[in-house]
Formats: sequence, structure tokens, C-alpha cells
Amino acid sequence: MSDKINNPQLRNERKFIFFEPVESIEKLLSFIGAKELYVPRIVNSIYYDTYFHKNFHEAIDGIMRRNKVRVRWYGEIFNAEIQPQIENKSKINQHNYKITNKLKRFKSKSLFDLISFKKYIHDEKNSKDEINFYLNNLYPSLLVSYHRKYFVFDNIRITLDTDLKFISLPKINIFSKKNFLCINKKQIIELKYSDKFHFQAAKITKMFNNRLDKFSKYQIGLLETFYR
Repeated sequence: MSDKINNPQLRNERKFIFFEPVESIEKLLSFIGAKELYVPRIVNSIYYDTYFHKNFHEAIDGIMRRNKVRVRWYGEIFNAEIQPQIENKSKINQHNYKITNKLKRFKSKSLFDLISFKKYIHDEKNSKDEINFYLNNLYPSLLVSYHRKYFVFDNIRITLDTDLKFISLPKINIFSKKNFLCINKKQIIELKYSDKFHFQAAKITKMFNNRLDKFSKYQIGLLETFYR
């Protein structure tokens, strides 16, 4: 039985940066007519890249066909039994698609042991050819964590990401909450939709006063930590 969660589906993704308080942004979404879709949750992602950050530089340079690979889970980072999944996300011109595969559970401690996590991922690579293919010659580069709320309006999925935190991973083996770099002034709204809902998406974006940005949490995280 395959652990693959979803088939590739092309979709548009548009990000908008807000510097206003979260409450003001939520009032704007309510004014638009957006309804909360799911229970909010914490999103954690460990991004994988080459030693020379090929994926990062391709994004900075605006390469139209590019990939990024991450291991993602929801909820706590420390002292938790987490259920990660590996996500291979591809961008082709203005469209994105994602292939997701579940991994076995991993138990973390009060100090997150990156060496144990690497061994766990290594074992997963050896047991599944597809995961080995995605992670070939890639290494843990950055941990990104944030709080996410989910909304929907007129077939447009909307997420609101706040409380962004980053840890650069290449030079550490163990980390705790104290290692996080927190960026609390940027709130990120993202719209996700298929081509047939361009008109509905345009109605929403008009309310955002030209805040559209090529914002990538992986890019800003590396710029604020590794390249600072």
C-alpha cells in the first residue's frame, strides 16, 4: 500500500505580507467574507538543500522551474511523538504542485536531537525509493515553525501565518526553544486556488493594497540566520 497522500495538482499560490496586528488582519478577512475552515495549528518544516543552497539560490534568482523539499509535521516540536511527512514541492512558471509521502513516527525530547533525526530520515530513505530520490544529496538546512489559521472564501483557500521562527541547522546537532530566531512583525496571508478561480482571487487581492510579494519562509529564514 502506498504512503503517497495526494496526486500532483497544479495550483496558484499568492503571498501577501502584513505588518499590522493579527486581530486587524482577521477583521479584514471577516469583512471580505472569509470563514474559518479548520482548527488552527503549529506548522513545522525542516527544509533540505544542497551544501551550497542550490534551491535557495534558484528561488532568489527567480528560476521558473524549481523544487524544494521539506519534512513537515504539525503540533509540538519538543517532547512529542511527531508524524512527519516529506513534501516535494515544484514550481512551474506561475503554478505549484506538491507530492507528499508519510513517514514513520519520530519521538522528540526536550532537546531536539538532530543527529537522531538524521538517522531516522536515513532509515526512511533506505526503506522507500521515492524518499531516497527526493532527498538524494540534500541535507537539513533550516527549521521553520509558525502558527497557521485556515480560511475559505468563494473556493479560495486562505491561510494566515504568524509567529514565524527559524533555526539554521548546518552547524548544530542539538537545539531547544532558546535557539529560535523569532520574527513577529511579519504576518503572511497566502491564497491557494486553481486557474478557474482567478476572478474570485482577484476580488480578494484588490482588498490587500498591492501587498503581493515573492515571500518564501525558507528564503527569509536563511537570510536572517545563515546569511546574516
